[in-house]
Amino acid sequence: MVSNIDSQNIQKKINFYKPDLVDFCKDLVKTPSVNGLDKEKHIATLVIKKARSLNLPAHLIALDKDRPNVFIGSNYSQKKGLLFAAHLDTAPVGDIRLWKHKPFAADIEDGKLYGRGAVDCKGGIALSVYALKILSDLGYKDYAKFAAASDEEIGADSPLGSKFLLEKGLNAEAAIYTYFGLDAIKIGHRGLVKTDIEILGEAVHTGSKSWQQGKKGANAIIAAADFLKNLDKFHYKTEHHKDFPGYGFKQTPIFIEGGSNIGIVPDRVKMIIDARFLPNQDRNKYIKEIEALAKRMSKNKVLIKTKVIKSVPGSVIFRKEKIVKILLSLSKDVLNVKPIVEGAGPINEAYLFNNAGIPTVCGFGVEGEGAHSSDEYLKIDSLPKILEVYVKAAIEFGLK
Repeated sequence: MVSNIDSQNIQKKINFYKPDLVDFCKDLVKTPSVNGLDKEKHIATLVIKKARSLNLPAHLIALDKDRPNVFIGSNYSQKKGLLFAAHLDTAPVGDIRLWKHKPFAADIEDGKLYGRGAVDCKGGIALSVYALKILSDLGYKDYAKFAAASDEEIGADSPLGSKFLLEKGLNAEAAIYTYFGLDAIKIGHRGLVKTDIEILGEAVHTGSKSWQQGKKGANAIIAAADFLKNLDKFHYKTEHHKDFPGYGFKQTPIFIEGGSNIGIVPDRVKMIIDARFLPNQDRNKYIKEIEALAKRMSKNKVLIKTKVIKSVPGSVIFRKEKIVKILLSLSKDVLNVKPIVEGAGPINEAYLFNNAGIPTVCGFGVEGEGAHSSDEYLKIDSLPKILEVYVKAAIEFGLK
């Protein structure tokens, strides 16, 4: 455990930096970084400027200069130290009419800071920067480092973000992805496959005798419904994983469009199917099944084409990893909570770090709600508590 002297100094530093920490959170939220709309260079510049104002070594690492990544620390390629990880981009705002608080105003009401990205994951960015500052102040500057990636929201597999950072040699003993939530220490995430389905039929006038008698025409909408009905029969023999209670394989049609006009048998339907997998379920088995089903059902003037547009593996670390034990202990001592230890449903970039030999907790951070929804917010009073956990976690990890 961190000594009482260090604990007292840590608390003094947290109290001193708290106003600046909140202001930095606000500045981050006020800087739009919506994936697909805003280039991350603006928010990356803000983070770099803040780090350098705190006398922290910081620089950009970019495959695309308009969409750079941020690294703060002095031991980029060394195995030593705890890595705090986050992403710079955010999900879209959605329907602005559903927001009570403007998504980039960083309004504060009833102790909550509102705005797109507040918990996913600009709160994590701010906490990481100030955790490194406090560690540096106390003489532990090599105990932690921070990386914030671009383009995570497309599906956690962009060549621009964490993949590029790892290709350039980013290393650490362990990592915390600073995604929000204190109720659970997320030790993994499920896998994902998104498949584009195109169903081609044959157009003909719906009032014609040839359609009436079945001589011409093939209804792509009916074919699409039959395809989904048959695909719904797919299951895995292994339906459970001990670290993912309540989760299993789940496929969801998330997009569909088709048809052309009144009086025309629809000759085209496009669908996208989102499928989620436990780490012990083979994604390739599902991909082969969906391809085989498309081939079997391509008949009677119907042609079904499939294309995998996203494939990300599930990943999980051991419950007895040192970083997990440390976070459990600090949750009890600092937060007075006992979080569960389990895997997460949504994906993030933890699998990339795990595959690189950096065991990663893929979610533990600031309290709040509304990620990927309207009126996203973080609880301001959770910031100093999580900051204390992050600082002490880095110190304890480095000392053990």
